[in-house]
Amino acid sequence: MLNVRFFQKILTPILFPISMLYLAIVNVRNFLYDIGFFKTTKVDGVKIISIGNIKTGGTGKTPLCIGISNYLNTLGFKTAIITNAYKAKQKSTLIVSDGSNIFYKTPIVNDETYMLAKKTHSIIVSTKDRLSAIESLNQFKPEYIIFDDGLQYRKIAKDLEVCIIDSERFYLPFGYLRDSKKSLKRCQKIVCFDGDCEIKSEITIKGFFDINGAFDKPKSVFVFCSIGDPQKFLISIKTLGIKINGFKCFKDHYYYTKKDIELLRSLKHQTGSEVLLTTYKDFVKIEQPGIVYLDIEAKLDYCALLKGVV
Repeated sequence: MLNVRFFQKILTPILFPISMLYLAIVNVRNFLYDIGFFKTTKVDGVKIISIGNIKTGGTGKTPLCIGISNYLNTLGFKTAIITNAYKAKQKSTLIVSDGSNIFYKTPIVNDETYMLAKKTHSIIVSTKDRLSAIESLNQFKPEYIIFDDGLQYRKIAKDLEVCIIDSERFYLPFGYLRDSKKSLKRCQKIVCFDGDCEIKSEITIKGFFDINGAFDKPKSVFVFCSIGDPQKFLISIKTLGIKINGFKCFKDHYYYTKKDIELLRSLKHQTGSEVLLTTYKDFVKIEQPGIVYLDIEAKLDYCALLKGVV
């Protein structure tokens, strides 16, 4: 993350004008939707909740989707989650889980999709075409459909638009904003994990786990991950008082090879670390003994967040 910021600063004379052009294109697209030039379809018989953000990278969308799904399930509602098939081997519409059984895992579907299937009782659909995905859900008759990363998808009308925000200021490629800040005006609820906003949330630690279940907090670790914001993960480990002997970062959504795992096990041994530690998003792509993951969840007032649609 720091290296990216460094190169962005060096290339400012080139990147900043491009980011202004990018913003102009985004604003034109949104304007065409606002005036009805691009059509938006209303889906009857189901309520659609969109969870999104205006920034690239890890902002907490997936933990929030999991939290909303599990909250609705506890109230007795049947829910479905539609995810983007980004970085998935299979791009066509797939029913990944019927809420009880998981039919596909990584790399057929991406890491976040498989994680949602593992951590919820929702029907999970992976797709590049959300209209097609909604049609595939007719057989299940869900009462709620959650769009994971749905803010920029405007072809379908939403009953609740939720946006997670943070302090990013600049647009791609100079910064990390991928949508206009004006888009926040069409969001009914704003959530933040840092700073002040309408609905405050926090990421809390559920504990340490391996393939066999709960695991005692380790004293020293070699950390690896392939997530949007690895620095947040490192900070969370440090706050728990765990010694970090080494760290290896892979690009977001990276699929680990056998050689990668062998290298990581070697680095753990070389650094004298007690365990290899990663995120649950990474663990679902490996699911092997000898690797520990730190599990988290999003804590917030779900009743307030879903007021008006539940």
